[in-house]
Amino acid sequence: MSMTRRDFTRSSAAGLVLLGLGARPAEADRLPAAQVRALRAAVRGRVLVPGNSGYNGARVIFNTRYDGVRPPAVVQVRDPADVQAVVRWADRYDVPLVARSGGHAYNGGSTSRTAVVVDLGHLDGVRLQDGIATIGPGVRNIDAYAKLAARGATIPSGSCPTVGIGGISTGGGMGLAGRGLGLTLDRMRSLDVVTADGQLRRVQGDDDLFWALRGGGGSFGIVTRLRLRARAVRRAAFFRISYPASARAEAIAAWDDLAPTAPDDLTSILTLTASSASAFGQFFGSEAQLRRLVRPLSRVPGASLSTGTSGYLALQRRWAGCADGGLAACLDYQRSAFAASSVYVARRLSARGRRAFLEATEEGATLILDSYGGAISRVAPDATAFVHRDVRFSVQILSYAAIAAARSRVRRARAHVAPYGNGQAYQNYADPDMSGALRAYYGSNLPRLRQIKAQVDPANRFRPAQGISA
Repeated sequence: MSMTRRDFTRSSAAGLVLLGLGARPAEADRLPAAQVRALRAAVRGRVLVPGNSGYNGARVIFNTRYDGVRPPAVVQVRDPADVQAVVRWADRYDVPLVARSGGHAYNGGSTSRTAVVVDLGHLDGVRLQDGIATIGPGVRNIDAYAKLAARGATIPSGSCPTVGIGGISTGGGMGLAGRGLGLTLDRMRSLDVVTADGQLRRVQGDDDLFWALRGGGGSFGIVTRLRLRARAVRRAAFFRISYPASARAEAIAAWDDLAPTAPDDLTSILTLTASSASAFGQFFGSEAQLRRLVRPLSRVPGASLSTGTSGYLALQRRWAGCADGGLAACLDYQRSAFAASSVYVARRLSARGRRAFLEATEEGATLILDSYGGAISRVAPDATAFVHRDVRFSVQILSYAAIAAARSRVRRARAHVAPYGNGQAYQNYADPDMSGALRAYYGSNLPRLRQIKAQVDPANRFRPAQGISA
């Protein structure tokens, strides 16, 4: 398959160590001892503050870019009652909070120099009954896939195996089943959430908070349980196709013609670097049907196509880059530094646009194009907080390198690509260096999100990076 975030991590980790990425951590905002004692008395889970054994391991997230961030405390909650207790404690002492499901937020949104981190990793149950998957926010992608696959079912989610369901689903949830099954948030039927008043609420239907949590992220409360409509599936077909550097422009044109308007059951991704192009995808149908569908992609000079059919869990492990070694291999990852951004494209690219994409790769960044349309586009832009419905594809702009170099590469590459976008960006590929980020993430839904924030969290208790304020 083409290079994934996991592949980048493994190939670049040694070089990153040599470049000395770990900035010296700044001193954390210290909580008064009396507040720490009160917090520990309120919860059953561990409360880790600077100086405690285990604090340094608990505070870091996937991206070493944020290793210098030292939160005042990390609370490893054990259950929803612990979450309520932390929120009530925070209200008593006027302390801000951020939630962490998997710790993969591109903008460091699950850590903070000033806010206490509520670590949801122990809220990791998965249950399937009557077609509804009940999942804790701390469940990792690969574990959700594995436990549901054992029952012949799945939900749509991403490909990175260690991403937490709570974070990916409240921001969107695009993956290799997206065009067929929709985003993760599109399958939600209800959520349990602790709000700023310390109450545990079940939200669903036309509840404003349910609307906001489907795309609005972690600014409104802390989700403790998700219920999603599962899909029965045991197998799927897949393809991979690679192109030489000389055929990259033709590969973009062929993929752009096919991928966003293909039958819903096909979701595909095109990856572009300075030296190559490749595409891969997943299809809920037969391998013979898939080969017919992707035939236009194989007509590009120098194309090399392979296809196959696989059990569904094995296929998700393929996308995760851990097909060998068992499930344990999927959870064995190396942390590294990277910078990323994104652009949404709503119109077919012109020849000039295709050249601009190739120029972007010459800046040293990789472009990863995810096909939209299908089930995603059949939801109205204002039906959930996720506004990006009328687009052809997203472009993730990614660089794994020493962080100063990575940021520079991404910034320069984005300058090439952005003129061909619609002004929007994917909130799950959050870019802390992007100006006008909230408008790009939420578009015309931003005013309503701000109104709901004012209603449910007037004190701004929940403060993720690039969060929504009233």
